Amino acid sequence: MSVQVNRTLGAAPAGETDEQRLAREFKALASGRSVVSYGDPYLSFDASAEPALTDDLVANPKAHGSSIHVNPPRPTAAGAKSPSYGPLYRGRDDNPLSAPIWDFHIYWKPNNLDEKEYARKLHAAIRREFPELHVKRFWEVAIGPHPTPMFEVNIFNTEELGALFSYVVENRGPLSVLIHPNTGESAGDHTTRATWLGPKIELDVAPLYAFDIRQKAALDAKAAANGAK
Repeated sequence: MSVQVNRTLGAAPAGETDEQRLAREFKALASGRSVVSYGDPYLSFDASAEPALTDDLVANPKAHGSSIHVNPPRPTAAGAKSPSYGPLYRGRDDNPLSAPIWDFHIYWKPNNLDEKEYARKLHAAIRREFPELHVKRFWEVAIGPHPTPMFEVNIFNTEELGALFSYVVENRGPLSVLIHPNTGESAGDHTTRATWLGPKIELDVAPLYAFDIRQKAALDAKAAANGAK
């Protein structure tokens, strides 16, 4: 299955066969390019008319390590702060399946009783420390794409994201943690858009791709039905 991040290199020609797609992707690899196109990082305003960035550096005012760049202020019309300080990222293509929710998956090894014991303690501690968060059940077995047992915590805004991220950095102990958004593309959310704390655990992504295909088919069928009315 072809890996995709946002969009594959170039639009797929109509009627392209698997062999033609593979040839196109191998050609991209041979030229030193990825088989995916990452586009440009998101900016909340048009910077094309803004002055070029300089490489000027100044002493760090908080005495925290090396010198820092002198960053230009945001344009007045764009607001004093990035909208990223506001709602959670949920994708930028208006996918109807996206949701303003991020997931923390916290894993423990089933053959390691010390990890299991610590994971149970962390599960309980998060429930007490952050009662406003949605803490799901403590799984004793692997489930879905997750190859080892885990538990999941859902957060709903950037303040909760920062608080739980900081808390887990301090308190995850020996456990690996997967953090991801919910943009409506499950495979990408658990892979290319995921962040790991601790050793990365390889997920079984096949069920996620299958889920995405089923979801898209259901949306297409619904759209076709609405269009036929």
